[in-house]
Amino acid sequence: MMRILEWLSRRAMGMAGWCYLAMTVLICFDIFARRLLGFSSESTIELNGYLLAIGMSWGLAGTLFERGHVRIDVLLQRMPLKWRALLHLVSLLALAVTVGFFIWGSVSLARDSLAFGATDLSALRTPLVIPQGLWAAGFILLGLAVLAVLARSVSLVLSGQAARMDAELTARNDRDEADETLQALGKAPLKP
Repeated sequence: MMRILEWLSRRAMGMAGWCYLAMTVLICFDIFARRLLGFSSESTIELNGYLLAIGMSWGLAGTLFERGHVRIDVLLQRMPLKWRALLHLVSLLALAVTVGFFIWGSVSLARDSLAFGATDLSALRTPLVIPQGLWAAGFILLGLAVLAVLARSVSLVLSGQAARMDAELTARNDRDEADETLQALGKAPLKP
C-alpha cells in the first residue's frame, strides 16, 4: 500500500508541476496579448486560481513522502530517541486530524457545487465541481499518505525500530540534499 501511495504521490507532484507551468504560460500569453494584440483572455485569473489550488493540494502527499514539509525541529533534535519517536507520532496524529478537516471541507464544497450546478461567474462559466473536486482529490491523497506513514511509524516503534522511524521522519538536512544530488549524478553518497 505504501509503495502504491508513494508512486501515486510522485505522479501527482508531476501534475502539480504541470499546473504551475500552465499558470506561467497563461500569464505570459495574457501579457503578450494585452501589450501587442490589444486584448485580454479575461480568464487568466480564474484559471490560475484553479491551477494554483490544484497544484498545491496535489503536491502535498509527495512532499510528505520526501520529508520536504517545513518543520521547526531545533528542540526535537536535542531530545532522546524515545521522546523524538513520541513527538513524531503526536505530530502525525495532529496532521491526520488537520487533513481530515481539509478533506471534509473540500469534499463538502465540491458536493454542494455539484448539487447546485454552480459555475464560475466569468465568461468561461466553469462548473465549479471540476476544480473543487480535483482540489479535494489532492487532500484525499494527502490523508491516505498521512495514515500510511502513521501506520508504518507505529509499526516501527512497536517492533523496536524507533531509530529507523526517527530517520524516516526527521526533516531533510543539507547532507540529505547533497546525497540526493550525488546520487542523481551517479556518484557515491557522502561518508558519515
